[in-house]
Amino acid sequence: MELLKKFMTAVEKTNIFIGKMMVVLTLVAVAVITFEVVMRYVFGKPTNWGHELMTLLFAIQYMFVAGYCHYHRAHVRVDVFYSTRKLRTKAFLDLFTSIFYFLFNGVLLWTCWTFYWSSQTMHGGGTFLGLTIPGELSLTDWAPPYYPVKFMMPLGALMLLLQGIVWWIRDLHIAITGREMT
Repeated sequence: MELLKKFMTAVEKTNIFIGKMMVVLTLVAVAVITFEVVMRYVFGKPTNWGHELMTLLFAIQYMFVAGYCHYHRAHVRVDVFYSTRKLRTKAFLDLFTSIFYFLFNGVLLWTCWTFYWSSQTMHGGGTFLGLTIPGELSLTDWAPPYYPVKFMMPLGALMLLLQGIVWWIRDLHIAITGREMT
């Protein structure tokens, strides 16, 4: 039981850390897009990297923050029905709906992994120190690699899955005992 609690704590602390990192990433993305807008409309000299970097930063945030969101149970649910129920009933409802959650998350994880892997194994023509590096590159002049950003998608889906497992364990405990795990 102690090992299970350590696993659950590790997953939750990791998702909290990721959530805090994503706040910083958001501030960086806002700074980049602000710089791009000023350069474009004030000085008439748009950059070729600003908009693309902002898009890549927000793409990382979009998938990577899912586990943090689920840690706070901030995803959509029908609160009109759910919020008026007792703790044990909520746990039974969550256990039932977790079937759909895990099905969705399995498909999400598989799809994200194949999306990333196809990007990683693509021959984009990048070189570093004279060595050819496999992986998808942007088609812009700046040509940043896409595969590191696309790797955040399956990683984010994995963190969402792990957080779902933690909530499933907590809900199972409540359904069986009628009280929350301590």
